[in-house]
Amino acid sequence: MSRELSEYDWQIFRKLCPELPEGSRYRSILPPLSRFYSKSKEDFVQRVERLTDEELDYLVGLVENGEECLSCIVPEYKEAFVEMVERRSPKRAEKFRKLIDFLGK
Repeated sequence: MSRELSEYDWQIFRKLCPELPEGSRYRSILPPLSRFYSKSKEDFVQRVERLTDEELDYLVGLVENGEECLSCIVPEYKEAFVEMVERRSPKRAEKFRKLIDFLGK
């Protein structure tokens, strides 16, 4: 699941986490965002809401192909993320929910 973040990944990460220290070395976006920077589920949701639909869709794609790990984020944030995807990306939501349910079992 760990990977080298692309420049686009870093742009998204900085948008979600403007306080991200220069020179940070992460191999994913969602786990460190949830574990080290978000102060609450509401804070996590507010941060992810900053993303455009295209950026959110990109993150969903990374989760679907195993490059981002929802199992590694704070558990209560996981459901909030899935609900946000269902609300903002209805065409992708059903497939994404099935994947999340499958991985959760």
